Amino acid sequence: MRASPLRAGLLAVAGLVVGGSLLVGGGSSPRPVFWLGTLAVVAVAVAWALARPPFAPDQVALLALFGAVGVWSAVTIVWSIQPDRSWESFNRTVLYVAALGLGLLAGATPRRAAALLAALFALTLAWALAGAVVPALGADVERSARLREPVEYWNALALVAAMALPLWLWLRRPLGAVAAFATVVALLLTTSRGGVLVAIVAAAAWLALVRPRTDAVWTLLIAVPAGIAVGAWALTTSLAEPGTAGDGRAGALLGVALAAGGTLVLALVRRPAPAWAGRVAAGVAVAGAIGLFALAVPRLDDAWGEFRNPPAVQVTNEPGRLADVSSNHRWTWWTQAWTIFRDHPAGGTGAGTYELARRPIREDTLGPLDPHNLGLKALSDTGIVGFLLLLGAVAAAAWVVVGALRRTAGEERVAAAALAAGAAAWLAQSLIDMPFEYAAATVPVTFGLGVLAGAGREPVPRRAALVPAVAALALVASLAFPWLADRRAEASLDALTAGDYRTAAAAAQDAQALDPLAVQPLHLEAVALELEGRLDEAERVYEEAAELQPRNPQAWYELGRFEYEARGDLERALLYLDRSWNLDRQSPDTGPLLDVVRAELASEGRG
Repeated sequence: MRASPLRAGLLAVAGLVVGGSLLVGGGSSPRPVFWLGTLAVVAVAVAWALARPPFAPDQVALLALFGAVGVWSAVTIVWSIQPDRSWESFNRTVLYVAALGLGLLAGATPRRAAALLAALFALTLAWALAGAVVPALGADVERSARLREPVEYWNALALVAAMALPLWLWLRRPLGAVAAFATVVALLLTTSRGGVLVAIVAAAAWLALVRPRTDAVWTLLIAVPAGIAVGAWALTTSLAEPGTAGDGRAGALLGVALAAGGTLVLALVRRPAPAWAGRVAAGVAVAGAIGLFALAVPRLDDAWGEFRNPPAVQVTNEPGRLADVSSNHRWTWWTQAWTIFRDHPAGGTGAGTYELARRPIREDTLGPLDPHNLGLKALSDTGIVGFLLLLGAVAAAAWVVVGALRRTAGEERVAAAALAAGAAAWLAQSLIDMPFEYAAATVPVTFGLGVLAGAGREPVPRRAALVPAVAALALVASLAFPWLADRRAEASLDALTAGDYRTAAAAAQDAQALDPLAVQPLHLEAVALELEGRLDEAERVYEEAAELQPRNPQAWYELGRFEYEARGDLERALLYLDRSWNLDRQSPDTGPLLDVVRAELASEGRG
């Protein structure tokens, strides 16, 4: 790709995709995956078709194994207990692989990519802090005041902060120090325990890869304590209290504290780094480790039991959670994922189906999207095959990172180390959380890996290829159909609300045609038919939904409810509701209705 306009265009598209995932990524919603994925897929296809570069072995391994993870996700649709979720998981993987392709084909140097990510991370974290300073700009705090916008999930925002830290060290003083200070404040306001750990991983990884590191250590010695001081103070105010952060006074005070802290950091960090900075940093690290050990020893007997907290115990969202060693249900989710894998070792229950697969064995009413561990997610969802492909993709990524660090030197190597440290932070959090479900957390990482795969190499153009265009068309169609189906389902729901049952049924049929793997359109159509009085047709559609996803308790519940409310057939209602209850005994709807049906049968002498 000698044509610089092509490279510049790809880098601009990468900025839109990465920035879109960070700022308007929609949390874990699949909706933005359509436009983000379409933009990335089309750009990669065009670039590859216009100037197809030869790939080195590590690049081939990276693309092939990441692609194989996506392909296997699609294959699991065949036996998936929730095929629409498996399709959604495949589409999400398409987005991530396309972002990787953007990083590889754009030909950006690590310095240019690091500058792009630094700008986008800065914008994201500034948005987050602005929501705390001006509560009207932030998220609804009735349930939790933990910082989470614009990513919509506090742990994902904490990961963004952690990935940003190495970039601030790469920027160096004084700008990097001020950015690091603000990032530490934002990190503490998420009150994410895992976020703090992966931030340490990110900073330690960068320091381990870069020489000399005196300036970076001096930056951390100034920025981190100042950030901790402001963040810790903010956690003692109403900013940390659900439902009270909207008074504005605490936010204004935080704004003053940020300005004062930033000014102080700027003044201190302008001084030359003293020779003793490294020794002080090492001393602080050792003292911190000793202090943590001293605090932990008296609790060792209870720590393991506290870590494996029972499902009924919920870790509070208050600032005190930072000192809590509970896994906050993760141990339960991990063991359940292992149980699901043991029951379906070869191919799992289908990509993205953990939430549904755990319902028969859950002891709570929570609905986690995945077990908060990427390896166990792969085992339970996609079986041993998916797990091995995932391990291969991680190994290929490590190969790429090592190669990039060897091929680069000087400032390029320092920037490459920042990208690598961000990937290390992502991998660390994937062991305790679910960054895969959030484009904001994963798109920047896969883009960075693509850049590292091409770092230190000069792409050589070849003849144009038609295959990428055909593949891109298929992938865009895969991304588009669920998105279009969702829009038609919304139209059906709106029509139901308005009492236009014929329009609702027609819109639901359109949604089902676009996404024949989903049960929601069938339920919308059935409800419309039921309200219109077309009971025979409604019953047929409810039955179709139950046949489509026989492991889905909601499908059996809706059929049982219909038999009870519309047909008055107590025996059939009992049969279907009992099936639903056996698939999910913690449902707040099925049990009460099942009791009512049983009571009526008993009163008629048929119990």
